[in-house]
Amino acid sequence: VVVSATGNDTATGNTNIAAGEYFIDTLGASGTGATMTPASASPNTTVTATISSTTISALTAGNHTVYVRAKDAAGNWSAPISATLLIDRTAPTITGISLVPNSIPPGAPSVTLNVNGATDPLVGGLASGLDGGEYWFGTTNPAPGSGTAFSGTSASIPTASLAPGSYTVRARMRDAAGNWSAYSSATLTVTAPPTPLYFSTFGNANPPGVGGTADDADIYFWSGSAFSREFDATAAGLPAGTNVDGFDRIDATHYYLSFVADTVVPGLGTVQDEDIVYYNNGVWSVYFDGTARGLTANAHDIDGFKIVGGVLYFSTFGNANPPGVAGTADNADIYAWNGVSFSRVFDATAAGLPGAANVDGFVLVDAAHIYLSFVADTAVPGIGTVQDEDIVYYNSGVWSVYFDGTALGLTSNAQDIDEFDLP
Repeated sequence: VVVSATGNDTATGNTNIAAGEYFIDTLGASGTGATMTPASASPNTTVTATISSTTISALTAGNHTVYVRAKDAAGNWSAPISATLLIDRTAPTITGISLVPNSIPPGAPSVTLNVNGATDPLVGGLASGLDGGEYWFGTTNPAPGSGTAFSGTSASIPTASLAPGSYTVRARMRDAAGNWSAYSSATLTVTAPPTPLYFSTFGNANPPGVGGTADDADIYFWSGSAFSREFDATAAGLPAGTNVDGFDRIDATHYYLSFVADTVVPGLGTVQDEDIVYYNNGVWSVYFDGTARGLTANAHDIDGFKIVGGVLYFSTFGNANPPGVAGTADNADIYAWNGVSFSRVFDATAAGLPGAANVDGFVLVDAAHIYLSFVADTAVPGIGTVQDEDIVYYNSGVWSVYFDGTALGLTSNAQDIDEFDLP
């Protein structure tokens, strides 16, 4: 603490101010106090001294009187003057903090932190007063003074670099005496943007907001804000009763498709439910003849597939291995046909899915990164029960929800997702 006073001898001899002294609480005899230094050799100048931290620490909390005298070059001491020094060892208090807004999209520039109920309690009828605060991210508390400082009781927190997820923000206040309040916490959520998605449904039920005749052979689109119909199976010549259970979208007029049951396709005749056809802007052709490749059992029917780099990846309707594939058959597994032989690419049991799981739609990034949907509600490790209108993401052993169809209104059984594709 710096103590200072002005010594003025211009009216009483006009000699230079030579020294000064101070006392705390008890005024002693002239010349016995702690030394103060003149700022200049002048009859009118300031005398100053610094009260050491050791001295301050030894003082009790509350008000203390500091006395000051100045001396001129002739050895005359002035009358003392005094000031009150408040020793404040009582920390400020806060009732909480809030973030406005507390949920933001990625890239949002900032949120406002507000410290609520901040006060500096009176000590001896006085208080040193609030002197700003600090905030930090995380649940580990840094040493006082190590956070990001702000003045007043609010701060703008930059958020543009934050990835999607939940963040703990903590803050505390300081008073002018250097006392820190306890911290308070709030949660900031950075929400990933809505996920664009193409999908077909298990039954004849339009997604919310889509007009026209519902058809489980149609392909719908979720833009991130609204549903729409992209592919109208009836307009493409497929008969009533057709149900698409697998597709791979190229663009709005080019699709690979498979069907729940044997289906009459324009220009082709009856296509088996283990086969895949290609729709080329009104022209149909057979892409994959599963019958000819030995997928002849009902359990071999293809109910989800993707074509990546010329390789066909697929799941089956039932528990039956494709020809040449060993091990326990599982309709939650994903198989591959490379043009010569079949193989298992994804083992659902090894990934933690229960025996009853049945995959009906997927997008394969690679063998360790897969988006999946299920025929029925399924218990997924680390998540719990996932609805059959939802999509999960498998990331090298870690599961997460990618698309929450329930939250977007796909709540009827007919709206269950039975195949999907990503843009």
